[in-house]
Amino acid sequence: MRISRNSNPYGGSQSSTTTSRGAIFKRKVKVGQLLKGRMLRIEQEGFAWVLIGDMELLAQVENMPAPGQWLEFLVLSLEPSILLRQLQHGTDPRGTVFLRDYIRSYLTERDKLDTLLSHSLWSSVNLADDTSFTAAHTALITFLTHTPMALDQFTRVMRLHSSVQQMVSTSGHGTFHYMPWLMPSAKGVELLISKPENSICTVTAGVILQGAQHVLAAGQVNLSADPISFAYRLLLDKNCKAGNNTSRANSASCKCLGTADLPSGAHDILSLIFKEIPTQRRGLDLRA
Repeated sequence: MRISRNSNPYGGSQSSTTTSRGAIFKRKVKVGQLLKGRMLRIEQEGFAWVLIGDMELLAQVENMPAPGQWLEFLVLSLEPSILLRQLQHGTDPRGTVFLRDYIRSYLTERDKLDTLLSHSLWSSVNLADDTSFTAAHTALITFLTHTPMALDQFTRVMRLHSSVQQMVSTSGHGTFHYMPWLMPSAKGVELLISKPENSICTVTAGVILQGAQHVLAAGQVNLSADPISFAYRLLLDKNCKAGNNTSRANSASCKCLGTADLPSGAHDILSLIFKEIPTQRRGLDLRA
């Protein structure tokens, strides 16, 4: 069910009232929240008015429930438009179809932001190399502060990221982070960090290099070592050759243990965790 942006979803003809009520609705609910609504009346084929809380919303529906019927909805997104999915009786919102919706929305908006940053920020910033974390982070904050469109997109991505993080935490895999400033020359820069056990935590870093080459670096961090040490292995897309756009530099605190192929059905961190819904463009394409 999608809230129509071209029609007044709250009744009446005052656009300011529509904007105000829309803003209130977005402040009161969160992505991932379950809402109950009552079917009011059919507007036209494919559209109906539903009452959620004290607000009448014009929604696109796949079927036409009877007036007065109570329905459950899952909030999929709030930006740029409000998107709800009607739940059938007994449907578990944590099921694969809804997980796929969340991840598809996050990846789509993240890709848009990465493209925006690549064209409008990183290409114009003089960074010595991808290890200039502080300089890149400062440049990103400055850019977002002075570029409302980019700030809006960044906020949209982080809202969706928060919902994905909840699912990752629920599955017991640790914390999931989107950190584009760590490697400005790449896209889809993400980290998965497990809860430390005996001062050892598992870290998986995912990036998309030029040419859509997916690379994961999976290893363990020893927090008790001085300095902190990280031993990792590179997992490469079959089209990405070892040594091509990847660094295998070893030091006392950072050691590459070699390379291996990405697991079947996995191209990034999320598809590695939720193997039943691979995110590569071949097979099941979550961005389609």
